[in-house]
Amino acid sequence: MIKKAYAKLNLFLNVKDKRDDGFHNLEMINIMINLADELEFIPTDGEVKVVVMNNKSLNGKNNLAYKVASYLKKAYKIETGVKILIYKNIPVGGGLGGGSSDAACALLALNEFWNLGLSFDEMFELAKKFGSDTPYCLYQEPAIVTGVGFDIKPIDIDISNFDISLYNRGVNVSTGTIFKNLKSYNKFSLEDAIKALQSKDYKEFVKGLKNDLEETVFELYPEVKNQYDTVKRLCGEDGVFMTGSGSTIIKISPKK
Repeated sequence: MIKKAYAKLNLFLNVKDKRDDGFHNLEMINIMINLADELEFIPTDGEVKVVVMNNKSLNGKNNLAYKVASYLKKAYKIETGVKILIYKNIPVGGGLGGGSSDAACALLALNEFWNLGLSFDEMFELAKKFGSDTPYCLYQEPAIVTGVGFDIKPIDIDISNFDISLYNRGVNVSTGTIFKNLKSYNKFSLEDAIKALQSKDYKEFVKGLKNDLEETVFELYPEVKNQYDTVKRLCGEDGVFMTGSGSTIIKISPKK
């Protein structure tokens, strides 16, 4: 069985406030794009194993796909095992939700692979155990995502008239470090972003492309700021932004 785990983009990301539990409430507008990791599921006698074919540093028990498979096998008393081969195409630490998407893909695939019979709602609740981005990566449609990532509402966004280009130099940005060093936030309006991003007019659409984490990432990772400036210089000022907690820079332009 072979499945794809697609990357996510935060077209809009606003850090609303800090919670009592130390996490932050977010306001995001997310879409999925066709950049994807490929996961292959192979039955074994009983062992759960995950092998990242082109990035061995991601192997081991901290891999989210491994955690999903191990949890499901134990929780549902599955006797057979699975070997998951992951072919990484989504940059690590690039703000594109690669690990979370792998986890969501594993959850969907293993529900079928092991005939668990879980409903989408049941899988959605399980996805919350494996990170704040995993529920959205399970959902996959354009959505407004709020709170810690578990409140998801569909939104109608049409990007068919636009091209999306991604620029990533392999900088692995630590999300925890970025949130720990946030000095200011809640700079943008979700309502204004919704209005802009639902427009089919390019000049209006790009007004909604905002990321509250850019300032902190650029300060802590100057090479990401250099990449951002380079893309703007070479590709034009409009439609350039950083997704997630970095380090991928996005350029959205009218389709050519």
